[in-house]
Amino acid sequence: MRVRWAPWTTSDTTCRWSSTAVLPEPTLRPGVDLRSWVGAAPDELVESLVRARNAMADAPVPGGLDMPAWTVDEQRRDEERLIARAMPLHVTVAVEDGEVLALTGLRVPDAAGGRLVHTDDTTTVPAARGRGLALAVKIESLRRLRAERPDVERVGTKNAEQNEAILAINRKLGFVPVLTLTASVVTL
Repeated sequence: MRVRWAPWTTSDTTCRWSSTAVLPEPTLRPGVDLRSWVGAAPDELVESLVRARNAMADAPVPGGLDMPAWTVDEQRRDEERLIARAMPLHVTVAVEDGEVLALTGLRVPDAAGGRLVHTDDTTTVPAARGRGLALAVKIESLRRLRAERPDVERVGTKNAEQNEAILAINRKLGFVPVLTLTASVVTL
């Protein structure tokens, strides 16, 4: 048996939500549109959404962890579980020519469930990186959250310290680090 120990840390950042916080208009080049929904992904986008979500596989993660491939079946099961828990995912995507290029999600409890929202995955497909799409989808998702749920006080997100791209986006949007978690990975 071979044991590999690889220490890693993640930075957990939380933004105090304010109805007066200024969020700019998302900037997109012509031909790219933002689409949003709550709950299940539209049938015409679900396969493209899953392909885009699999772009997380090359995100900087600590310890060389492998991310399993996401499938349409897993996507649908995840949607069903969240809906059953009264916390449907609020998704915003950037779409060009029918393909999802970037996505983000917010896990939003129903009004009785609380005023703390957590971010889900945010990613951009490799061919579309560097175009500001992750920033655009995060801005739009936060703007929609403010309009739909003005009672939400905080939005939390957790990111690997090695993922400078998403940390820079989060800082730009006002997310402030409040906690650093340290965990160890052991491969047997």
